[in-house]
Amino acid sequence: MLSVATAGAAVRRTPTQAPTNTVIDGPSSAIHGLSGLFVGRDGTGGAVYLKDVGGVAHVFVSSLTAGAFQAPQEVDAGLGGASSQPVITGTSGGELLVAFINGGELYAALRPNGLAGWQAPQPLDGGASNPALSMGTFGKAYLAFTATGSGGSDVRAAYFNSGQWSPVTGPLDVHPGDGAGAGTSRPRVVSCGDGTGIIVWGETGHIFVRRMVGSSPSTATYQADPGSVQGSPEVSADEPAIASGGDSSYASVAFREKVQSGATQQTRVMFDHLIAGRFAGAQPIDGLGPGAQGADQPATATTEFGAGFVTGEQGVSHNLYALRLTGNAWPAGAQQINSLPELSAPDAVSSAAGTVSTLIAWQQDTGATPEIRLRYAPDGVNLNPDQVVSSPSLGATNADLGLGAGGDLAGDAAVAWVQGSGDQTRIVAAQLYQAPGSFSPSSLTGISRTTNPTLQWSAASEQWGSPTYQVKVDGVLVAQTTATSVRVPTALRQGRRTWQVTAVNQAGVATAARPAKVLVDSLPPTVRVQVTGQRHPRATMHVHVRAYDTRPGLPAGQVSGVRTVQVKWGDGLKLFVRANSSHDYRRRGTFVLTVIVKDRAGNRTVVHKRIRITAVSKNKAKHRGKPKHAVRRGSGR
Repeated sequence: MLSVATAGAAVRRTPTQAPTNTVIDGPSSAIHGLSGLFVGRDGTGGAVYLKDVGGVAHVFVSSLTAGAFQAPQEVDAGLGGASSQPVITGTSGGELLVAFINGGELYAALRPNGLAGWQAPQPLDGGASNPALSMGTFGKAYLAFTATGSGGSDVRAAYFNSGQWSPVTGPLDVHPGDGAGAGTSRPRVVSCGDGTGIIVWGETGHIFVRRMVGSSPSTATYQADPGSVQGSPEVSADEPAIASGGDSSYASVAFREKVQSGATQQTRVMFDHLIAGRFAGAQPIDGLGPGAQGADQPATATTEFGAGFVTGEQGVSHNLYALRLTGNAWPAGAQQINSLPELSAPDAVSSAAGTVSTLIAWQQDTGATPEIRLRYAPDGVNLNPDQVVSSPSLGATNADLGLGAGGDLAGDAAVAWVQGSGDQTRIVAAQLYQAPGSFSPSSLTGISRTTNPTLQWSAASEQWGSPTYQVKVDGVLVAQTTATSVRVPTALRQGRRTWQVTAVNQAGVATAARPAKVLVDSLPPTVRVQVTGQRHPRATMHVHVRAYDTRPGLPAGQVSGVRTVQVKWGDGLKLFVRANSSHDYRRRGTFVLTVIVKDRAGNRTVVHKRIRITAVSKNKAKHRGKPKHAVRRGSGR
């Protein structure tokens, strides 16, 4: 059953899930887990994961092209050792960038566009781990990672632009002698729309943020974690996450804060709002107060305008909480996301879907078969009810091995996860489609001189594959095509016909264009020609043309009507008239009088008459020059 939208509507709607999920890879026991999913503004993207080849873990990417996940490609095929910790990002046009660790060395691999292949992995740094990668709208990317350094570990970074990597000189640590970025203090990075990068990491039990412009880090660092939470003193902070939109002055920073709550220690999921050169003040988002139950799994994502969510789970109940962020990452209140009890960690992810819409995906475990659920906010603010996007036929989902989400500029969304176990392990993706964009017929009215007219329309915008166009004439389906024109295969009746095109995408969501009309007129006009007057040189002759464009049983509005009448006298002169014309031949001879009548559809009727001009007899010549009582109505001269 089609879900039909009105063409031209600008407001975001709830997308419709495709009828079936895509198995990106598997079933196979060689699959380790999903590491990341990226969806760009134009709907291109890819999923990255680890899979054994000959018992050795390697990096694979399934690219998202024209709405379909493609056959996976091994990105690190030239490297002999085992790979780990792959991350992925990209931008429009199918450009994808992957970073990973192999043999303790940090590598990056590039696919420049959707038509190119993967370039050989490029080594960037040794003794590295914990890569984090983000690319902005205009192809500028920032890479943060942990490397061996003084104090045990340092946070380092590199900048990517126009196919070239520029490493940042020296560590980003607040204090070079500290151990920074190790373990749960691993760095995270976001590339903002204005070309600035922001990196967050853990160091000596605190959370720090630093901006970068190109390969030049700022001199200022900012601490996000507070000294206490709701009266409980801080012990330490880790697991940082960061998101920002087009303006790097604002960022959402989430992290896990450990506090001393009475005789016990409690973990909380916190949010702080970075505004230019200061933090606004940290606040918990987990729906808890001081007590024994803690919270975990901080994550955040925003749109280009800074709207989005900060998510975290309660450690005992496993309830999923989210803080809603409005423009420029301003906090606007927290709420519980799951509607059913949770028996295990939800492993939630949030994502933008274009500049407006947002979504949260998580694993729901009620004690039966774990499944992936999603809540979508078409306006970026108000989340829809739960929607199950996984299929139980593939077994229990395993989001602990990977769950990712993303969306394109149209508001389409993709969610990918690990499902099954052992030799039934799969990488699975669900796609949710917005209705095709507005489009229109090439003309709201038209005339066809054939009963099989060619109908044309503009293309409906659709990020994921070309839609199928269904063409109806007078309410009857006559054709389906992926082109933007079609010749009606069945002959149409004469007269004015109404036609309409509906664009249907791969999820069965449809958008109908405005109805249009075509006047079918394949029959030529009826023409009657009468010639009067003397057939002698310089004598006036008259042609009377009566042209009709009517059809039995059809009113006048159902025919195209006579457009032109052309008279060719056969002696080199012609005249366009509607009814009558006059002419005098200058010499004797036989001439072919031709009358051509065309209607507005282009049909024409041609009538030929032979006119013989003879000399004037002597008796008639005597009367020449005497007054005439007839009035000449026009001359072809």
